[in-house]
Amino acid sequence: MTWLPIVNRELLVNARRSRTYWLRVGAAGAALIICAWICLLASRQQPPATVGPTLFVYLTVLAFSYCLLVGPFFTADCLSEEKRDGTLGLLFLTDLHSYDVVLGKWVAASLAGFHGLLAMLPALGLPLLLGGVTPGEYGRVALAIVNAMLFSLTAGIFVSLLSREQAKATLAAAILTLGLTGLLPGLALVLTTRFFTHAMTGAPLLALLSPAFTGYLAMDASFRVSPGTYWLSLKLVHGLGWLFLLITVLVVPRVWRDHPAEKPTTSRWFWRLGYTNRWRRVFRRRLERNPVAALAARLRWPHYVFWTLVALVAINVYWLTIGYRLAPASSQFHVYFSTTLVFTNRVWVTVMACRFWIELRRTGTLELILTTPVPVRTMLRGHRRALTILFAGPVVVIGALHVFYVIGSWWLNGGLRNTNLIPPGYLLASAGGSFISFITDVVAICWMGTWFSVSCRRATLAIFLTFAWVVLLPWTLSYVLPGLSSLPPAFWNFAMRHPWLQALLPTSAVTHALVHPTAWVLKNLTFTLWARHQLHHHFRTAAAQVEAPPHRGPRWWKRGRTPMPDARTLTLVTNSGRLSLPAGDQT
Repeated sequence: MTWLPIVNRELLVNARRSRTYWLRVGAAGAALIICAWICLLASRQQPPATVGPTLFVYLTVLAFSYCLLVGPFFTADCLSEEKRDGTLGLLFLTDLHSYDVVLGKWVAASLAGFHGLLAMLPALGLPLLLGGVTPGEYGRVALAIVNAMLFSLTAGIFVSLLSREQAKATLAAAILTLGLTGLLPGLALVLTTRFFTHAMTGAPLLALLSPAFTGYLAMDASFRVSPGTYWLSLKLVHGLGWLFLLITVLVVPRVWRDHPAEKPTTSRWFWRLGYTNRWRRVFRRRLERNPVAALAARLRWPHYVFWTLVALVAINVYWLTIGYRLAPASSQFHVYFSTTLVFTNRVWVTVMACRFWIELRRTGTLELILTTPVPVRTMLRGHRRALTILFAGPVVVIGALHVFYVIGSWWLNGGLRNTNLIPPGYLLASAGGSFISFITDVVAICWMGTWFSVSCRRATLAIFLTFAWVVLLPWTLSYVLPGLSSLPPAFWNFAMRHPWLQALLPTSAVTHALVHPTAWVLKNLTFTLWARHQLHHHFRTAAAQVEAPPHRGPRWWKRGRTPMPDARTLTLVTNSGRLSLPAGDQT
């Protein structure tokens, strides 16, 4: 018998998939673009001795972002999909052991991610040729990056063991990975400093469980101070990854028998919180007005998750306003906490924007809805109303927290007695730009998530594409590529030569505070309008997975797109191929 037969089979299947190779080419291409940008453009304003370390830092940030953000999307649904389809139990009817099943599914889901990482590691070594980076520093950072990838992939399969729904599994895997990376060390710092009222002495123990903190300790400046702390953090993160995998192997023979219909509802008291008589009456009224809105907003647990994230945002705003004055040494932990919180909020919004249509497609309800005379605008309006019910309250509270930041920072800097240190207009522009960027992010994610969840066949791909296009790719272009973030201020300074613009924005600090939010809002507006156009014109075509013969005219820029079906023929995409039907046989 072949050792680990499922691993052998899944490796052969993945070797035939084009995604395995395209992901590797994309990861290597992104690393090479960053290298070319820094070496050819951004290095003109830097001394030659700093080009190598600068390039190394940005490539390290890109690699850690790839490992921690992409990893959960690969493995979060590998076991939960089998449980939904009822095929996980069939594997245990054979001679296979639990480690055969778990390792086979994990290797199959993780292979593409590791291929992309292996394509990035050689590019990470290019700063060695430029100088300023030692071989030991490169080796330590490479170990931390591989360790972070192992950690995120094992965390994803561990969450997949405990979940049945794809949206919950993806969200929980992202929260677990990002939470252990930044949120948990940040909360530990808040408690150890007693809400920033005492000085920080050393690194909190929970911070050593963070893969990002391991990468920070791998740098020469931190490694020389405490080399043992780096190795301890590396071992703890590595052991935590293997612990996730071991628990999955031991528990999966007992979990596959669980079925939602067999569990007593009395034991799931947490999920019944909020299902009061008042809520039932509200649900009936929504069902009469718009069934899509009622069904999309019927769950109560998403509200608890979002309000928990709002509480973490409140801690973050408190640190920005008061905490950093009391504990300046905790600034590095706040960077991890703040960045992780931003990505966690966006992942949560992305999952909830895609969840409704993904579940309809999985259960086959979407095809039934398409047969009804309900207009597309009514369905989209109902889904939009359900997302408004979910997001409106937390967004208003986040806006109030931004007001608290402006008033608190202005008051602590002297208020009316000292307006020269930090202008009030700068604080107002910074907080207002951040809040407007967040609102437009939510709107763009909702529209893009709706379109991708309707048009994509794979649920994980829909969530990943929405998050990548709206959040991950723009963030990479804005913060990872040095020199690119200075292009908008350059165009802004050119435009400010006109007198009427100077009258509108007379303060230079205010203008620079508004540059990046303006570019971010324009990006979100572009995505929103594009997705809205696609949904209003191609909703039924994309939902039914219908294709038409491509246009053969001179419009070469539209080649490869999916046009509307022709009135004479209809091409249905099936598992066995394509079937073309005449207009009279479309039944």
